[in-house]
Amino acid sequence: MRALRPSSENEMVATFLNAELTSPRFKASLTETLRKHGHSEALLTTPDLANPTQNELRLQLLGDYRGYRQNRELFTDFPDSLSWQLVMLTPSELLDVLYINYSYWTALTNGTRRPTDAVPFIRRGGLVFDRLPTDNFLNLATNLRNGATWPPLICVRATTTTDPLVVLEGHARLTAMALAPDHIPHETPVLLATSPAITAWPCY
Repeated sequence: MRALRPSSENEMVATFLNAELTSPRFKASLTETLRKHGHSEALLTTPDLANPTQNELRLQLLGDYRGYRQNRELFTDFPDSLSWQLVMLTPSELLDVLYINYSYWTALTNGTRRPTDAVPFIRRGGLVFDRLPTDNFLNLATNLRNGATWPPLICVRATTTTDPLVVLEGHARLTAMALAPDHIPHETPVLLATSPAITAWPCY
């Protein structure tokens, strides 16, 4: 792991929202939240992190949309104050990142939460919970092979020593990289927060 620079909550929030705006799973819900608040997609696609008003609007959006700083949904018991940094991970480090502790991702990996353990299940056309197809990950892997570039993953960890990194945002992209490991860049950018407080988050 190579540390590049300090980051911030505002950068994390902007990155999270911009990434999910391109997600087939989340785009409709996020677009509806934008519409409800009367904001355009430009607030997410061209964020000005030096603009306090914009930053506050994005914080409100992530709260309404996914429960950030509202102690609900994905962010139930998620710490309010974390220090963020931008780091670069090698392919092997990236594939050691774990999925969140959530039923879909544990089912996909037979309980390990490791992206590489999802690969055989996806390649044989497995259905999560015997009903949810996984071919979307194969499509993303094809995009990666064709040169797609993506926003940084967002990860958390408890300490800087032996505790694992857990992905907060970017599960589908991480899965695509596991399916096409030869096309993972030499280094991949990750927004990372490190804090013992993260162990209180049930998804860790």
